[in-house]
Parts: sequence; structure tokens; C-alpha cells
Amino acid sequence: MSFVFRPRINRGLAVLLVLCMLSPLGVGGWLLSRGKVEAGLILLLVGSLDLFLMRVLIWPLRYEANPEALIVHAGLIHFRIPYARIQRITRHHPWRHFSLRAIGFSLSLRHALRIEYGWAHRPNWLIIAPEDPEAFLEVVARYAPMLQRTGPCELTRKKENGHEAASILRAR
Repeated sequence: MSFVFRPRINRGLAVLLVLCMLSPLGVGGWLLSRGKVEAGLILLLVGSLDLFLMRVLIWPLRYEANPEALIVHAGLIHFRIPYARIQRITRHHPWRHFSLRAIGFSLSLRHALRIEYGWAHRPNWLIIAPEDPEAFLEVVARYAPMLQRTGPCELTRKKENGHEAASILRAR
């Protein structure tokens, strides 16, 4: 059984993103009305390309937890993280770990979760912002028994024989 979680969306960040995407269309239309045909058409083309890329790469955004893996659906992109590769899930602190990559799969930086995954030789991380992070972590803990709750909004890989099952990654 799969559980689908909607993203938490910061309205201010979403409005800023939409304004940035629509501004070339508005300026292009204004330039066309002023008789600047070449520049207006170029900006209309750029604005149309922005909207196309937003549809392909960002919208709709949702997170799916199924028995095998976490799947992030962002537009036409489906990013799959097997539970065996997850090292830790913790609350994301945007000012401590700032990255533009954080904006890609979450439209809320304040209430986001940071998923650290991969192996010691190739650490990776991903930022997501489910609408209900507690329910999301409960489902992940149910599907991944190797992860245990270690605090509020935090799952960590269990220790085996006094050692970490896999090294905790500090991807920064």
C-alpha cells in the first residue's frame, strides 16, 4: 500500500516563483505594444519556455512512500530513494544548510525535512516538505525498520553491534 503526501507550500515563495516565471511574458507583451517586436518576441519565447520547464520539472509535486522506496514526483521527474540507502531524515535548517537544490522538491524551506542517503563514498541529500511531517515519518519508520525515531522530526539508522549500520553522512 502506498501513501501519498502533498507538499507544504509557502505562499510567499510560490508567489515569488510565479512572478519570476510570468515576468518575461509581461515585459514581452509590453515591448510588443511599444513596437519593439524582436525583443518582445524573444521575451515571450523565454517566458513560454519558463512555464514549460516549470510544468515539466516542478508541478505537480507530491511525495509517495511505498513498501520499497520513497518516491518524489516533481512534474515529469520521479526520484526514487530505496529505504536501504537512507541514513537519516531530520528537520532541514535552511540557514545552516543553504542550497538552491532545496527549492526544487520543496516549496517551503521553514518546515522541510532533509533526507540523507547514499553510501560513504557518495553521500547525497534531498530536501522535501510534506504537509504533515509527523505522519510522513511514521509511514517511513513503518516501511523501513532499520530506521528509528531519535527525536522530534528525526529518523536515524539503527546501530548494529555497537557500530552504525552504515556511516552517518554529513553532506554539506
